[in-house]
Amino acid sequence: MSSIKRSDITGIILAGGKSSRMGQEKGLVKHNGIPFIEHIIRAMETVTDQILIITSQKAYQKYGYKCIPDIFTECGPIGGIYSGLSKTSTTHNLILSCDIPFITSFVLENLIHKHRIKYDITYYDNNPLIGLYNQSVTHKFLQSIEQKQLRLMQLLFNLKVQVLEVTEQITPLVRNINTPEQYNKANIWI
Repeated sequence: MSSIKRSDITGIILAGGKSSRMGQEKGLVKHNGIPFIEHIIRAMETVTDQILIITSQKAYQKYGYKCIPDIFTECGPIGGIYSGLSKTSTTHNLILSCDIPFITSFVLENLIHKHRIKYDITYYDNNPLIGLYNQSVTHKFLQSIEQKQLRLMQLLFNLKVQVLEVTEQITPLVRNINTPEQYNKANIWI
């Protein structure tokens, strides 16, 4: 059983991507009249008070959390995760992408509860951008960037990871919305 305290977790929302497949800033796309990022922040606020948004977009500043641009640009999720991990002081860091508007406190609490200290990272199967990352892996992300090895799954292969099963209950809550087509179908997922 994990007994990670709220004060030992920083939430890191990755909102620095190009959103090219969506055609607009993904985190600001609205679901039920509310931007994706607000749904994510609400879920995250149930498990931590410390939240960082990795972005260079000024529009995210209105949410009142520290916005940090990518330290290394054009490095995809590895660059975003590194930027967040390098600016946090907590051992445990909840990494979430900005395109998961159905995420809930239950999903995050389950992730934290099932995390075992012997692992560097715990994430839901097929989605390492809904995961709990130990700050100790920061140097591995920097090393990947320096070596221009920017495939996240390749990096994770070389770390101690715990992959959680995505149950039928959780499946619709952890889906990413990357394209207008997915967005149009999203309401039937839940």
